[in-house]
Amino acid sequence: MDDCTAIVLAAGASTRLGRPKQLIQFEGESLLRRATRLAIDSGCSPVFVVLGRDAASLLPEVDDLQAVVLINEEWQSGLAASLKIAVKAALAANGQLPNIMALVCDQPNLGLPLLGRLITTHRSGRALITASRYGETLGVPAIFSREIFGELLDLAGDEGARKILLRHREKVAEVPFPGGEFDLDTPEDLARLNS
Repeated sequence: MDDCTAIVLAAGASTRLGRPKQLIQFEGESLLRRATRLAIDSGCSPVFVVLGRDAASLLPEVDDLQAVVLINEEWQSGLAASLKIAVKAALAANGQLPNIMALVCDQPNLGLPLLGRLITTHRSGRALITASRYGETLGVPAIFSREIFGELLDLAGDEGARKILLRHREKVAEVPFPGGEFDLDTPEDLARLNS
């Protein structure tokens, strides 16, 4: 999709899990590789992958894929720093970029059909943002129109894009993401994934 780039946010330290969640194997590949491959397969281009604390051990998971790896040296400051690095890189690659899709690698129920529905919905509507709905939440994966890029760059600390989704609630298109609320943060989550 030449009107959208994708960013895979994978710089976190996985402190609650106790090991890099990005390396957890699921359906024959690491979660990091899987999310990156899905972003590429969605047709978004280029795809940026933001790594942080464990960058050296994570890089081999994606170095043979058609993705641009960015290193967030300030990963400890939170999610906002990764978003900023990726948005700046996307705009440097294409100053007229109309859309950015943001996704994370710890949602094992993520699949290509969902990404396709997000892209189709965003293209066909007038929404500023097209976001996934799971449980009682709107979240990632989500596609942000150019008008929102400045707000992504203004985020600070451990703020993700949810604040922006709430601020523009009336201009957000929703795409159901069954099972999207399940992510891998704790050993209990990992046990559920493997059960």
